[in-house]
Amino acid sequence: MGCPNSAMRVAIVGGPGVGKSTLVRQLADLYHNGSYGEGEKGVWDPRVLRDIAAGENAVGVTEYFARLYDANYRDAVDNDRPGKVIFFEGARITLEAHIAEYPPEHHEALRGVLPIGDWWSPDKTIVLTSSSDTIEKHIRLRNRPHESGENMVRRFRLIDAEFRRLAPNYKNTIVINRDSREFHERDGLIGIIELAGLPMFLEIPYKQF
Repeated sequence: MGCPNSAMRVAIVGGPGVGKSTLVRQLADLYHNGSYGEGEKGVWDPRVLRDIAAGENAVGVTEYFARLYDANYRDAVDNDRPGKVIFFEGARITLEAHIAEYPPEHHEALRGVLPIGDWWSPDKTIVLTSSSDTIEKHIRLRNRPHESGENMVRRFRLIDAEFRRLAPNYKNTIVINRDSREFHERDGLIGIIELAGLPMFLEIPYKQF
């Protein structure tokens, strides 16, 4: 856990379409704190999406996300304070899990960019996992033109397996199956908080007159 004079840093990671962005935003609102997402189309350099889709520039794509996470970590340090819980989408384990998408001849070079954000480490990492059926449902609901449902499910299965394999190697990491957990519902959020062992949020008092 972080020192008493700093915030608790919580990374939320998982395969594509598992609900990371939604959970990060909902928890940040529930704790009345900011959060750091990894972004998507419209935020990333347009060339990144093209190279991900084509399976090209493996090292460049991985380094891009390593530096994106590092920029978020550095900004969070500037806004750190005791008692705060800060949520991040993505961490080093994310970069390592995605290595499986690339041919073995690239793996050594890819591991070379993993340490970019190692000066910072989360106090808790939540790995979200799910069944393929749930992922297909979420992809249909998102209805993003640049996402092929079949390809997204294929990628999810590959990357999800890597997250599960790697999780025991990362301290303070817990794997949570998000099936049947709706992140727009209070019960779903509290379930995640309790499973991850996070400090409970402070409720804003509501009075009925």
